Amino acid sequence: MKVSMTSFYITFLIFQGVAFLIWTFLAFRWFFALYADAVAESGTILPGLISTTRAFRGGLVDERYAKDRRWLGILTIVLLSFSIVSLLR
Repeated sequence: MKVSMTSFYITFLIFQGVAFLIWTFLAFRWFFALYADAVAESGTILPGLISTTRAFRGGLVDERYAKDRRWLGILTIVLLSFSIVSLLR
């Protein structure tokens, strides 16, 4: 049985891969920024649970991370949409 990939599938996989790479970059950048906040608050390289929890809460509600949250949300929806399209195809 021969299976061939059409140009639609190739283009679809390229867009899906690019969206995932961008999402991964933004997610790690956001997590490292939250880690930096926790380290700055605790004053140690390995912040405790309280400092980490405060940093993650700040990441979820602080205005300076609004742009990151927005883009991560948009890209998450895009990736989920790609998954639904690939299931329906």
